[in-house]
Amino acid sequence: MNAVTVTKSIRLLPEEAQEVARLSEQLAASEATLMKQWIRDGLRAQKIDLALRSYMQRQTDLRSAATLAGVSYNRFLSEVQMHNIVILPEEGFLDRLALLADVLNDSSLQAAVERANAQETGSPASAVDRP
Repeated sequence: MNAVTVTKSIRLLPEEAQEVARLSEQLAASEATLMKQWIRDGLRAQKIDLALRSYMQRQTDLRSAATLAGVSYNRFLSEVQMHNIVILPEEGFLDRLALLADVLNDSSLQAAVERANAQETGSPASAVDRP
């Protein structure tokens, strides 16, 4: 069974075209083959990126994000771990952790809570004066 293909074209700067030709020669592969592989790799990476963002924003769970990325659950879980992404499932966890950090007067734990809060809100982390 022959697959139907669609032709897409792009415009490259002369330097970019020269780089593609150089790599094609070095890798002993046609320019078309290389560009097709790069597009596949880029599509795969973008799908994983979008799924990671969706998961971090709590728009989807791990299993659904893996489906969105087009990879297995285990592969997506390893991506989450490689990106050091931690989703705290329990509401109020960071507030209780901040209280514990204050009670223990643990500056490194306080800083970690501030970073986590900044990540959740999307704002830059800042030093907050503690009593």
